[in-house]
Amino acid sequence: MLWEMYQLSAINSAARQASSAESTTNAVDRQTRPLAQDISRLESRIDALALGCQSLWELLCDRTDLTHDGIVARMQEVDLRDARADGRIRVTVTECPACKGPMNSCRPSCLYCGEVLPENAQLFDK
Repeated sequence: MLWEMYQLSAINSAARQASSAESTTNAVDRQTRPLAQDISRLESRIDALALGCQSLWELLCDRTDLTHDGIVARMQEVDLRDARADGRIRVTVTECPACKGPMNSCRPSCLYCGEVLPENAQLFDK
């Protein structure tokens, strides 16, 4: 009889723990479901961008005198504009030395007056 009461108590305790774990799992699922949907949308957008980039790459090579190596070299040049060869573009806003307008660090020249940003400034004034 005592053993049966002990087992029943242990079973009830395990059932409460299982119920609590299920509640926690459901709460986590409710919180993470929107994140999973966001990730899925981002993956779809990345796939579309990759497809677009590949198509443009092939069009450039097919219809111009640009070559694969030339495009890769330009990609490396653009990548180094922030002084880091890391495969990313880090955009900062600088002031154009000529017209004092805002200048995007990814551009080699001012959008407003056409002033060419000195190469050293592109690399180190960020």
